[in-house]
Amino acid sequence: MSIVYGSGKTRITLYTSAGVAAYRVTLQVEQREGLQVTFQAEGVEHQLGSGASWARRWTHRGIRPLLAISWDYGLSSTLETWVPAVTGPPAVAAHWGTAATESTAQALGRIQSLGLVYPCLVEPHLDSSFSFTAQPDPGAPLVLQDVRRALHSGLALDLIGTSLLATVPVWS
Repeated sequence: MSIVYGSGKTRITLYTSAGVAAYRVTLQVEQREGLQVTFQAEGVEHQLGSGASWARRWTHRGIRPLLAISWDYGLSSTLETWVPAVTGPPAVAAHWGTAATESTAQALGRIQSLGLVYPCLVEPHLDSSFSFTAQPDPGAPLVLQDVRRALHSGLALDLIGTSLLATVPVWS
């Protein structure tokens, strides 16, 4: 049995250290079974009493989302840069710039660099309405493995949610 909760691409919005949007990366679609969203229960378990009359109590603090994506081969992703508003003639509203293509390895390097400074906004699939803030796992290194100087293989991204969710979202 399998649960399919979306088929769109994954989008990650990166921020500067001041919390201002800087980049929006839309990652290439992962291969089959390449994306995993895990919901880890956060809390503390206490043992009450001793001997024959004891019980365990769970103090629940919420559920932390974790995202893991892997690709057999890194090809191309898209990058959009945030263009701030310009006042004066002519006035221009703030908007996302034109999408440029960059390699998925470059996109993962950008996520690793900026995501450790300030949490990023993660949208696991663009056709779902679920998003959360996360940061890269500092214990998981970014591994870039070359294949004949043509492309990168075995790419992976691990993001740990920084906010706790009260409930697991309902996937349609």
